[in-house]
Amino acid sequence: MRIVVFTADPDLERTPWWRIVMETPGLTAVLVCRRRVTRRPRDVLRRLRRNLAKHGLIFIPYRAGLLAVSLMRRLVPSRPPEPYHGPAVPTDIVESPDLQAAPLLERVRQWRPDLGLSIGAPVLRPPLFKIPKLGTLNLHLGRVPEYRGAPPGFWELYTDARRIGATVHWVDEGLDTGPVVVAAEAPIYESDSLARVEARAVELGRRALTAALKHVARGAPTAAPQSPGGRTFRFPTVKQRAILAGRLTLRRWRREIRDVRGMAKGAAMLAWLLLYRPVRDLIRTLRRRHPVRVFTFHRVTDLCRDGLTVAPDVFRRQVAYLRRHHEVVSLERALGALRDGARLRHPLAALAFDDGYRSVWDVARPILAKHDVPACAFVCTGLVGTDERLAHDDASPVRPYLDLMGWDELRTLCEEGWSVGAHTVSHARLAQCDGETLRREVFEPVATIRGSLGQHVVALAYPFGGPGDIREDGRSLVREAGYVACLSNFGGENHPPADLMHVRRIDIGGDHDDLGWKAWTHGCDLSRWRLRWTRAFGDAPASRPLEPT
Repeated sequence: MRIVVFTADPDLERTPWWRIVMETPGLTAVLVCRRRVTRRPRDVLRRLRRNLAKHGLIFIPYRAGLLAVSLMRRLVPSRPPEPYHGPAVPTDIVESPDLQAAPLLERVRQWRPDLGLSIGAPVLRPPLFKIPKLGTLNLHLGRVPEYRGAPPGFWELYTDARRIGATVHWVDEGLDTGPVVVAAEAPIYESDSLARVEARAVELGRRALTAALKHVARGAPTAAPQSPGGRTFRFPTVKQRAILAGRLTLRRWRREIRDVRGMAKGAAMLAWLLLYRPVRDLIRTLRRRHPVRVFTFHRVTDLCRDGLTVAPDVFRRQVAYLRRHHEVVSLERALGALRDGARLRHPLAALAFDDGYRSVWDVARPILAKHDVPACAFVCTGLVGTDERLAHDDASPVRPYLDLMGWDELRTLCEEGWSVGAHTVSHARLAQCDGETLRREVFEPVATIRGSLGQHVVALAYPFGGPGDIREDGRSLVREAGYVACLSNFGGENHPPADLMHVRRIDIGGDHDDLGWKAWTHGCDLSRWRLRWTRAFGDAPASRPLEPT
């Protein structure tokens, strides 16, 4: 299949969309038709007049501010997005100030594409989008017909929408009005920022585009006409952007002021970090008595916000912070330090991911690879490589997207230095299992991992991870099955020497504020105070999706 991509993005080849296009099944060649922004004085003045007419005189200081920010960012060294390094596909690039220009139309006709794909392109006209034999698909980061136009996320927040979406549809003569091939949706949460909603739209778009291209490659791209009605939006004015920024800021301030518990908790953790921790760590360094900390994560995604999910941008900051304050090592080395009673001048940290979500492969793995940080994935062997979802995700508004890794991905992780541990067969609560069921949930995973991955040193992290989620008979079976360690998940540090059948972990991979997870990475444990507060005042409401109207 030959694909022609229409775009105005100068860095398309460094975006997630490019990888998806290049991994289309049966792809043989790609032609990129890119609209180039001209810098001629006449064109610059014409664009300035249009913006002044739309935004008013406020556009001048607004544009000057953006320019200043852009210049300051250039002074700060940053790592540019990495180009695609996958299988090579013959690629041609054509640039033009006008995608409807006659020379470009003729070039596309001569190239004879099978499929057109619009990614961040200006409005396409029939002489162009009808050239591909199958037609042209458009990636739209929004729900249709309710939110046609651009930009993603802004108008949903501006109009107090409850959901954000992404759509891949066939291009017709209207703006985002063509039949829908794939649509994806996720909730908007009351504490969401514009950046978070935009990131969620992009992740939905990646899933929708991948599915749509697979449908087309199989030759069965079914499409559903859009329902009548809807609304088309244009790029917001500077005034509208300021209004939304003010609303979101006031909403955040009101939420923080009402959260008395959160303010007390923040003050306590700040004092703990600034006053107590430095003294404690100095003493530990002098005595060479630093601990081993094992940190737990589950999902790394922008699709939802809950206690099992950490956003990719937060995860990047967490990894950088852990590396700054710990020596991050493999789980095997961390367990060896505990077993041998190592005297540590610096704390050791190991990273673990429970449940085996595919987002670990898609998002966490590349981030950790950049930092050369190893990790361990604890998987439910009865669910690996299936289309099943975990039972605790049944109520999630994005349940269809919470898929799990397969054995091929796990083998690649092992080849890249990861380890794979057991999380039972079916994510069973071991304290509620008896007899043969309990024995199967403990014994089968270690045999499966050894047989499928060739990994002989296997640890087990029991599901739910609380003190009451495994009985002593279950722990005895863990020893009998030959696991090297048994890990819980109810917080706490591990000081060498330690019993490897009682290794504690610290869960920072959820929807926690920055101050909270930073304190927890240093071993701060406010669980006793949290229980007292809850008994006295009740629990504080967690971040939740906006209720539907």
